[in-house]
Amino acid sequence: MIAVLTGDLVNSSKMLNEIHTDAITTIQGLLQSINEQHGATGEIYRGDEFQIQFPNAIHAITCTILIKLALHFKTRSDKPVLCTLSLAYGEQPLSGKQPTISTGPVFIESGRGLANTPRGEISVSFGHNNTSEMRLLTQFLSHQLNKLTKTQAELLYIYITNHFAEHQKIAEITKTSRQNISNRLSSIGATLIRDYIAVINQRVTKAKGKDDGLTTTVN
Repeated sequence: MIAVLTGDLVNSSKMLNEIHTDAITTIQGLLQSINEQHGATGEIYRGDEFQIQFPNAIHAITCTILIKLALHFKTRSDKPVLCTLSLAYGEQPLSGKQPTISTGPVFIESGRGLANTPRGEISVSFGHNNTSEMRLLTQFLSHQLNKLTKTQAELLYIYITNHFAEHQKIAEITKTSRQNISNRLSSIGATLIRDYIAVINQRVTKAKGKDDGLTTTVN
């Protein structure tokens, strides 16, 4: 199983030049980091869209959320820079060095999902195995992320990139009190977002386990 993420900046043509530049620079930096850490390949195309293919699907949902959070707080915009994100999981041999020239069901599903996802929100697809419960959970996730302030988005980014560390460690990183961190993380639903990531990755692990079983049987 692989995962493909397709993204599109919202209202990029109406952004001030410096904000658009910040957003593209942020995405480029994230693409490089994701490649170095997870071997995922991504590129920007048509100026404000991008696509990433994850050879190991387990990293995809975390990276998707981190991209959205980074665009919230790493630009000079007073308001969060919104990005529509469509993440699709599926079986697909990696057919090209660049995601935008690769083809197959999971790439099509990700691209089609982007067109059908409300602007500024996230969608997650497991192909024919989508459920109404998963769609509802993802809608909740989008709602939570889109209402964050820049400082809240940065704190959640730190929490996730530090693997949901104990609040005391996050307090040390941010140079504040543990109680302050606990209160702030609670107010933004950080634990629920952590649990959402776990639920998605449980599905990925389960699907990969079935694939391994099929492979063993055939051999």
